[in-house]
Amino acid sequence: MSQIRSLLAACVLCVGPSALGQSAPSAADSMLAAAERAISGCFAYAAANKMPPLSVVVVDASGALIASKRQDGAMPVASDAALLKARTSVRTRAPTAVLSPIVQGDAGTRDAFITMQLTSIPGGVPFARGAEAIAGAVGVSGGQPDQDAACAMSAVEALKAKS
Repeated sequence: MSQIRSLLAACVLCVGPSALGQSAPSAADSMLAAAERAISGCFAYAAANKMPPLSVVVVDASGALIASKRQDGAMPVASDAALLKARTSVRTRAPTAVLSPIVQGDAGTRDAFITMQLTSIPGGVPFARGAEAIAGAVGVSGGQPDQDAACAMSAVEALKAKS
């Protein structure tokens, strides 16, 4: 259990949006508008990279769903997986891709993740907003894990590119 506490503390202190070089979207931007922009950015990235149909969700800092879209042809379960990835990212304050090697290497941590309904599958990325260190997260599912993670990062990048 102390390993889990250490892991979560490291995530909170070291791997937040500012540590990833992410700047925050404007606080004046509504959360729904930001979520829709993130989803559009992810879908544009997916199209440009010839990814399979995806589900993309955006949650707020509490893990509450703000927006969700599933492309035609995406498996229905992809929406649930994307939501789990986004909520995990908010709760741990880290991209799920960063958690994957840690969880895979320790059975106790893996069991704790299962108990806490968290995942270490890549595709969840937190984002900042205004003065909020963690304002929410994007979750993506439907492609390969590395594709989902890259698409989620592109969604967060789309938040920074507000015109």
